[in-house]
Amino acid sequence: MQSQEDELREAGIELVAISADSTEDSKEKMLPKGIAFPLLADPELTAIDAYGLRHVGGNPFGGDISRPAVFLIDEEGRIVEKMLTENWRVRPTPEMIREKFSGEE
Repeated sequence: MQSQEDELREAGIELVAISADSTEDSKEKMLPKGIAFPLLADPELTAIDAYGLRHVGGNPFGGDISRPAVFLIDEEGRIVEKMLTENWRVRPTPEMIREKFSGEE
């Protein structure tokens, strides 16, 4: 996503990520990758639970994680599209997000 952030932003799409990692772990993992969009730490899984994304026992090192997901939220704060996966290795691509956002499917 980071590599195409400018293109997504030009299409009117703002990126925000939520991670089950702590703030420290998120910084350690994401800063070296050059992630410039907001990354929210949710180690208590509060926001993750609010969106129904908890994957119980999904962390291969133990514990729960978030399922990969993309939500398109309109200017009034309403969820207009959900892109969910069952496998944490499978993520929607920037192209898929642009298509959903623009309605080009």
